[in-house]
Amino acid sequence: MTSSIYRFKMALHITDHEKLSRLRSAICAFNSKMFSHGSMSFDAWLEIITDDLVPRDPYSLRHFTLNDLRSRGNTEEGIARLLHIWDGADGWIESSGYQGMPDGKFHPQMECSYYGLKLPREAISVVDSKETFLISLEKLEASDIIGIDGEWKPDLVEGHKNLQLISILQLATRSHCFLLDFLQLCCILHLDDWKRLSDIFNSPAIIKLGFALDGDFARLEEIPVFSKETTANYPNLFDVKPIVKWLAAKDPDMFERRTEREIPGSLTGIINVLFGEPLDKREQISNWERRPLRESQIIYAALDAFCLIEVWDVLRSRSADRNIAFPPGKMSPSEEALKLELAAFPVMNLDAAIAASAKKFICDTHLEGLSRRLRNIGVDTEFADETWTEQQLLEQTMRDDRIFLTSPARWAIVRKQLPRGCCFSISNNAKAIRQLEYVVRMFNIAITRDSVLSRCSSCNGDVFIHATRHEVMLLVKLSPTSEVASTPQSAQPARSTRCTENTRDNPIPTAGPDFATCFKNVVEARETIDFLTGKVTLNGISVDVGSLQEFKMSRVKDYYICSSCGKVYWPGTHFGRTWHFLIANKLVQA
Repeated sequence: MTSSIYRFKMALHITDHEKLSRLRSAICAFNSKMFSHGSMSFDAWLEIITDDLVPRDPYSLRHFTLNDLRSRGNTEEGIARLLHIWDGADGWIESSGYQGMPDGKFHPQMECSYYGLKLPREAISVVDSKETFLISLEKLEASDIIGIDGEWKPDLVEGHKNLQLISILQLATRSHCFLLDFLQLCCILHLDDWKRLSDIFNSPAIIKLGFALDGDFARLEEIPVFSKETTANYPNLFDVKPIVKWLAAKDPDMFERRTEREIPGSLTGIINVLFGEPLDKREQISNWERRPLRESQIIYAALDAFCLIEVWDVLRSRSADRNIAFPPGKMSPSEEALKLELAAFPVMNLDAAIAASAKKFICDTHLEGLSRRLRNIGVDTEFADETWTEQQLLEQTMRDDRIFLTSPARWAIVRKQLPRGCCFSISNNAKAIRQLEYVVRMFNIAITRDSVLSRCSSCNGDVFIHATRHEVMLLVKLSPTSEVASTPQSAQPARSTRCTENTRDNPIPTAGPDFATCFKNVVEARETIDFLTGKVTLNGISVDVGSLQEFKMSRVKDYYICSSCGKVYWPGTHFGRTWHFLIANKLVQA
């Protein structure tokens, strides 16, 4: 929903005083949205105030709400309606000296022009029974294109660790719009019924359109057939937002000379660009669990889904006029957004590419995969897991001259606390390889054979201990947890169980040229390991030999142990696979 909602969410452990303070702030914000900005409908505002916020502490919040309204202009109708609902609000009129007593109907000062729904009212159906659900499925299955959107009750207070579940799922075709009432359908439908709906989403014959659909599908997880589905799994599912920006990058004339950076990020903004009028979003923040739905809610919900088909038709037509292939290749919404952001972002080093060792990063908690990828190409990358404090993060970024990579939401806050150029945002939903491409291209990092696998992917260490087969066998005998692994591995931490070669048909090579170049800072085991305890003498870390494979050890002569975490590496095909992986993803040239 909008930022107004999330601004006033509260954790359950806050004090009663703080809770009351935030409730008052939320009431003021929604009063402002209604009576100062006109960005809510009167009925939606009334539902939020009387059904959700004030009932949490009616004794103090009724008078507070009325006093706040009295301090604003054009609020007499709102005050009158609340007084009627609250039966005088415990003598507020007498205690406040209020004298205005209008009819209790809201009279807007000025009505804006909004983009209207092109479907007739009779083409909109609220689906709240099994009979109407099956009828809607038949029409959806026969359609070639479906616009998808979801609505849910805003969670204003309790916190947002758990997503609010879908209340209404809108599915629009070219001639109908079905509003699936999940509050009713979840009580009466069986798994086979939901499976038919899932089959529609999975049909390659049907184009599915959405706008930032990740959030909508995440709220469907109460239904078993959707629990593991994501937007990337569905064929011919397109997110309209990145497509518009992609086309603007191709040809700004398509959108009145607007570049991809000038295209609005909201659906109502895109509708305004294409059709000259914005969507009426005043029903967006309303009580979508209240039944029956108000007529204005029904129209709003239907339009949000149906307009996606209208946008699609315009984009396809304009693309054909300009000989631009449409639709673009299938990509998940988060990856498409990351690709567009990368195309628009300036390269930080224009003169010449820099070595992988020339930049140092810290990856935020959600970028663990990226941190491992960066280490694999030789970039010094720390991973800030949940144990890191904010102060520790800021201090280490500045002390070590690192760059902090984080989500767009956290970037907006942290960048103000760090020097310019020390904090960059990156999509936390894209695949790690796409994130890696983003970082490599942004900072113009040159990946070489000498840098690949030169750091420990688990801990970022770059000092390795060379050990012979005999020395490793001594360490295995010391380890009480040593086991014979059942799956071979090669040139990667011994904990991995990925099989990459048939070791019985292909003997393990000794440390060949490629593998030997991985380790720049090498010390000998006899100088750095206590063979009585099996630990690194410098830091007391135990060598991790628990999953070394006994049958492979007879073929491997040389091992390299990370001195920081004790992970064991040995030669095999991992270097070659990593290098070819980078070539396949066009991060290095063959």
